Amino acid sequence: MKKIAKKTPVLKRLYELYERMDAAYAASATAIGLSCQGCADSCCETLFRHHTYVEWTALAQGFAALPPARQDEMRTQAETYLRIHRNALPGMRPRVPCPASVSTESGLVCGIYAHRPMVCRLHGVPNVLQRPGAAPAAFPGCDRAQNLAKTCEPALLDRTPLLSDLARLEMDLLGRERMGKLPRVDLTIAEMLLMGPPRL
Repeated sequence: MKKIAKKTPVLKRLYELYERMDAAYAASATAIGLSCQGCADSCCETLFRHHTYVEWTALAQGFAALPPARQDEMRTQAETYLRIHRNALPGMRPRVPCPASVSTESGLVCGIYAHRPMVCRLHGVPNVLQRPGAAPAAFPGCDRAQNLAKTCEPALLDRTPLLSDLARLEMDLLGRERMGKLPRVDLTIAEMLLMGPPRL
């Protein structure tokens, strides 16, 4: 594995990118009046898959900083999460809380909030992705966002520059010569927690 000292500048830039993602999300959500408060359709129960080593590394870093007892609890939740999904009937998507979530009096909160990946940060608001040589791909957002957008301009979040910068960080972490040689990342947070840090 590369030395942590070599990873640190890339991870620092990743957290700066995360701040930009959060600001872009907040601007889009505010424009249409979107809030997650009181929403019964929890995004933390949605099956998300994540695709970069750099985000996996950051998530592992945040997880390692938790108290050992909390780590054990999250690993147990991750095992339960995966077992429920594996045993689901074909075509069914169980609604299971993310193993990183912590139950509080006010509802679920993320136990690794500062380290959560891009998909968790941008899900919900209407957004668009500019694809090279193809028409832009537009995504309407969650059900609540779609209902709110009916009465105002949707304030589309443009994911293109954010994804481009994330891809650049992935290349800087791995190096161009290794980009096509490592297995493609396609993991849930539960799988990342149980597998530990990526072997780079």
